[in-house]
Amino acid sequence: MGFLAGFIDAVAGGGGLISVPALAFTGMPIALVLGTNKLQSSIGTGVAVYKYYRDGLINFKTVYRGLLMGFVGACTGAILANIVSNQFMRYIVPFLMLGVFVFNLINKSLGVTEGKKRMGELAFFSIFGFIFGLYDAFFGPGVGNFWIIAIVFFLGYTFLNASGYAKVLNLKSNLFSLVIFIWFGKVNYTFGFIMACGQFLGGYIGAKMVILKGSKLVRPFFMAVVSINIVVLFYQMIFTNGVAAG
Repeated sequence: MGFLAGFIDAVAGGGGLISVPALAFTGMPIALVLGTNKLQSSIGTGVAVYKYYRDGLINFKTVYRGLLMGFVGACTGAILANIVSNQFMRYIVPFLMLGVFVFNLINKSLGVTEGKKRMGELAFFSIFGFIFGLYDAFFGPGVGNFWIIAIVFFLGYTFLNASGYAKVLNLKSNLFSLVIFIWFGKVNYTFGFIMACGQFLGGYIGAKMVILKGSKLVRPFFMAVVSINIVVLFYQMIFTNGVAAG
């Protein structure tokens, strides 16, 4: 499960759709599941980021503002999560994810080749770094998918480049959340490191496949992950009170 989650997450995001249910199957409390998931996913995402960086697909000078504002946003989201209920997000996010799917379905060439740049990188990473950082800490599901589509649409990047930058920004969120879970003792290190072994290999191979095959590989994976997210989120909205996978 760690390998599959790492591979899918490195290609198009959404590895939590596999890793969270797998960890929940152990019978651990949900807080331990989420904390352990952050441990293993941080390792897989870190490996993917390293591979993208080694192949020249990530420029940290471009993305550092997103990291900084993402930290501010994550702090804000964490505070809000402790004083405001996030249950209303369960009724909003499924429709946002559906909108992402339909938009991509209509614009079949989006992200396959470089597109029109609609925002400067300074403004984009500052604004969306804060917004998605806040969202990830406050609610979370699908944040990697939202990052990819936002980068593709507003900066005109291909899915290949967008996937690399989304991984950097996801790694920031994972590490910040992991520190919080470790502080409260909500990490099972045995399960976390066992799954991380698979994540390590899956993250590396997934990133390598993206680099070799390019955006034509990322787009169908992206659409598939978004589709599964839509089904999961609508199911949870209608039938359960469970926690969706981020």
